[in-house]
Amino acid sequence: MRISTSQIYSQSLNQINSSLSDVAQLNAMNTSQKRINRPSDDPAGMGKIVELRAYNETLSGYADNCATCNTYLGTADDVLLLASEKITAALEVAEQGATETYTTEQLQMMAIEMEGYLESLISIANTKSGSDYLFAGDDTGEPPYAMGLGVTLTGESPAQGDIVSLTGEADTAIAVRFDSDGAIGTDELTYSYSTDFGETWTTATLASNASTISVGDAEVEFAAGTAVTAADDDGAGTQFYVREAVLYSGSDQAMSVAISESVDVDMTSVGSDIFGGVDAATGLAYDEPNLFETLSDCIAYLEMGDYDSVADCLERLDAAQVTLETGAASVGARENKATYVGDSLSAISTLTTNNISSIEDANAAQIIIELEQANYVYEAVLSSSSDIMKMSLLNYI
Repeated sequence: MRISTSQIYSQSLNQINSSLSDVAQLNAMNTSQKRINRPSDDPAGMGKIVELRAYNETLSGYADNCATCNTYLGTADDVLLLASEKITAALEVAEQGATETYTTEQLQMMAIEMEGYLESLISIANTKSGSDYLFAGDDTGEPPYAMGLGVTLTGESPAQGDIVSLTGEADTAIAVRFDSDGAIGTDELTYSYSTDFGETWTTATLASNASTISVGDAEVEFAAGTAVTAADDDGAGTQFYVREAVLYSGSDQAMSVAISESVDVDMTSVGSDIFGGVDAATGLAYDEPNLFETLSDCIAYLEMGDYDSVADCLERLDAAQVTLETGAASVGARENKATYVGDSLSAISTLTTNNISSIEDANAAQIIIELEQANYVYEAVLSSSSDIMKMSLLNYI
């Protein structure tokens, strides 16, 4: 078989290029310490690496959610503990006010102290983490609680549902009573109100075609047809207090986030379930135990010097504290859940990273040996090719 000079050159060049390619590939592995630097290095291995990296990214997202949950829930847990301490202090004031050993003026001073506890609890209920309110449900962009007006019912009527709206303001409780019998919107009625805790009374008339009464700087609108009766000193008839109330405008659904493929956790809480208050949309108080309404009632009773009604608030405050502490326990349980899941995700992520490394990473010692071998082969090919290409017919003459 005849071998031409062009064939010699071609085969020598192919051998040189092949050897150089091996050296370059091993050099790249040695530099990156990666066995797979491009898909062509190991298509099957690269496919597995892509799948594992995508899975690790998913785990990282869930882990971030766990960390955020822990931040939100940890803050909520701390402030609810503080809230329970405020309720305990308010209970002590109420217990003092329930005894008839204090004067009316002293009770009014206690009311001012109780207002301080109420304001502190409102601040707690409006706690934020970052830009999100923790007790606003999933409506986290606005503060869930704000001051408004409410009523404390002291007589046989009206019912909460009979009062359509309350507008204006009342720095202290305003006592209101009707002095005649009839139906609102049908009969002309007389009523009285006091803005100085019952010391003096102002009498006014409600026209037969009207349904809104003015009491100081506040107005009370009744549902048309509401029946009223003349009040007396024994608590009979239509009488009530107009006072400040805490209005809830947050959501009734907590904001939930996924912390794993199959596990969700409520990252925020529904404030009305923990603190109560008055529904800003309907004007109706939430069901008992209702912390904010109990405190607002208690303040009104202290201002009016009503010992017995203050005593009635004690049991309500106890129940409200239990409800708040139950809410705190729920927050703590969710925080623990997020912590446990986060720890599991961290362990799984570590295993996944190790799995990727076992496929992708190079054996440093093995690479150095193979690189030395490849360099030796490349130098040998260069040397032999050089010798062969220098030969001609003259070498055989």
